[in-house]
Amino acid sequence: MAAAHDSLAHSASLWSQQHDGYDPDRSRLVQGWLRLMRALSVPLADAGVPPTALTLAGVSAAGVAVLAADAAAPATLSAGLVLLTAVCDGLDGAVALRRQEDGRGASRHGALIDHTADRVTDVLFAAALCRAGASRRAATMAAVATVGYEGVRSLLRRRGRVGAVVTVGERPIRVAVVCAGLMAAPGPGAAIVGGLTTAAALHVALDARN
Repeated sequence: MAAAHDSLAHSASLWSQQHDGYDPDRSRLVQGWLRLMRALSVPLADAGVPPTALTLAGVSAAGVAVLAADAAAPATLSAGLVLLTAVCDGLDGAVALRRQEDGRGASRHGALIDHTADRVTDVLFAAALCRAGASRRAATMAAVATVGYEGVRSLLRRRGRVGAVVTVGERPIRVAVVCAGLMAAPGPGAAIVGGLTTAAALHVALDARN
């Protein structure tokens, strides 16, 4: 039991280092998510599943979500695929951390592939909302605002000016809004995503100045 606790604590520490020093103990939701990803990642890592395979699985799920976001298909199908994308996104990092704990090292290109995949899926989420009924303008604004927010954060991170700040535009919140939008109101869903990420970009930029 103690070994399992130490291993989970180590995973949380590594996760914190990759998320601007955010302390997982500050959020029960984050703690629960990390425990779930940890539990799911152990058999995958032990089976030799590479993190990149999970990353690509997430992109594929997002792509199918766009195709499924049609009046002829149940709204829950596209929403479920968006949620699956988020799970794959969490698992690829968890598996990578598990491999590091086992001394197998991490791919030099893994972080770049994961970052690129996240932006691709963000655009695909907006495309799914558009196909489900949101206007092209609202969907485009959502995609541009989301990519812009993440771009601002990445730029500030490279300059060492991003603290452990949580904004209204975090990816789990965006995923929840997209899922709700696909099942109930695609137009408002796209507008909310755009608004949240725009506000988040301003939040991060102002925080970096202080």
